[in-house]
Amino acid sequence: MFINGAAQAADAAPTPKPAESAPKSDDDGWIVTVGVIGAVAPSYPGSAHFRPYPFPTVNIRKLNEPEHFSTPDDGFGFAVVDVDGFRMGPVANFVFRRGNRDGLFGLHQVGLTHEVGGFAEYDFLDHFRTRAELRQGIDGHEGFVAVLGADVFSRENAVTFSLGPRLSFGNNAYANSYFSVSPGEALLNGHLTPYQATGGFTSAGGVATLRYDITPNFNATLYTGLQHLAGSVGSSPIPSMIGSRDQFTAGLSFSRSFEIRKFW
Repeated sequence: MFINGAAQAADAAPTPKPAESAPKSDDDGWIVTVGVIGAVAPSYPGSAHFRPYPFPTVNIRKLNEPEHFSTPDDGFGFAVVDVDGFRMGPVANFVFRRGNRDGLFGLHQVGLTHEVGGFAEYDFLDHFRTRAELRQGIDGHEGFVAVLGADVFSRENAVTFSLGPRLSFGNNAYANSYFSVSPGEALLNGHLTPYQATGGFTSAGGVATLRYDITPNFNATLYTGLQHLAGSVGSSPIPSMIGSRDQFTAGLSFSRSFEIRKFW
């Protein structure tokens, strides 16, 4: 019969070997680092009053990719280009809402601002980093800001120390949101004079950090920073008359890393 002949032919044919699945790579996945920062910072840009703020942090890198140096004032981002110490990718940040407290009675409010944009950084000599962030506010102040920085860092066993300068810039929309005072607002406030702020160079300062790796996947970082308001925003009556041109921040962060592997 035909069926039996087909079966015999099948029995005679060598059994094909099952296809071997490609070996899994150690790079098939990511390391996600999440953390929280408890910070003390000015209650609004230009304020002399300090308030506590919580900040979340997120960082993503490939498995077996070495951890890159970072500081708590970096925006939220990840690299889409990573070649020979040069990294570039999207970045995001946010600025808390400015209300009418701490001397701002009668002035316009500025809502919570979400900023999105891109970053580029370059590491060289194993202990030096330069970084630039360009961000656009999509709500809140709706302005454009840029931050340029550099850091010298040193690692000794579980301890990493860093120190570096920061320069900040903002356009007219950013400057107007936080540092302009209309004639009507000045009249209502009673302590401020009318002022029209313009964009440009906004501040200069620096950041210092001290990190301790409690375990390979868990660390704590203590940091402090100081920015001096300059240019048109530094001359505004808000920091000059009711606030401060010197903007001090300090905080403590805790971060935990987790492996997320591909299962396909």
